Amino acid sequence: MHQLSLFTDSPRTISPRDPNVTHDDRPRLTGQNARLLAMLEQGPTTNREMMLAGLLKYTSRISDLRAAGYRIVCEPQGGGLSLYRLY
Repeated sequence: MHQLSLFTDSPRTISPRDPNVTHDDRPRLTGQNARLLAMLEQGPTTNREMMLAGLLKYTSRISDLRAAGYRIVCEPQGGGLSLYRLY
């Protein structure tokens, strides 16, 4: 099975989980994965901060990062707010 690179300079790879993702959408999704990873590397990040950063489907991007081997833990904070940490 052909695998896509999650990031162009990363040895980690993921397979496309949705066969409906077009070739043209892959760079955009890769960019969102990179932005989310950069946020998490700076410290814990809330779902609200992710949405304000334009990552409206952040749960899908978190799933992509987890599939690539990153350990991301979600800690519910109440009232619909969640804190995500990269370990």
